[in-house]
Amino acid sequence: MKNKIKKSALFILVIFSLASCASRPKLYPNETLKAKGKEAGEVDINQCMKDADTYLDSSEGKKMLKSTGFGAAVGGAVGAVAGIFYGDIGGGAARGAAIGGTGGAVSGALSPDELKHRYVNQCLADKGYNVIGWD
Repeated sequence: MKNKIKKSALFILVIFSLASCASRPKLYPNETLKAKGKEAGEVDINQCMKDADTYLDSSEGKKMLKSTGFGAAVGGAVGAVAGIFYGDIGGGAARGAAIGGTGGAVSGALSPDELKHRYVNQCLADKGYNVIGWD
């Protein structure tokens, strides 16, 4: 039973680690980027990313992220109850939390990375850049 709990916890940790890998926006070489240059584009990217981190720490940013966490908590509770019937309380809770968190994200809540990407994309658009993707 302990192995199942450890494997479930490790699986969830790997998923969250992959989801939170540092990524950066890639800019389309439009007139703004051509006029300002790549170095200035990188400075603007860094500033927008810093601003996004500040926003995520704000009460408004935390409010947007709250429903994903709530979904994970409810999913964990439901998974634990299901685990009682199947003899794997810890594994059920871990799987339920992962499913609940995903359900919260699908139903309109954004993950921190999604919210940061949207914030940075808008910030850069306001500066005249076009983001074509993230690496």
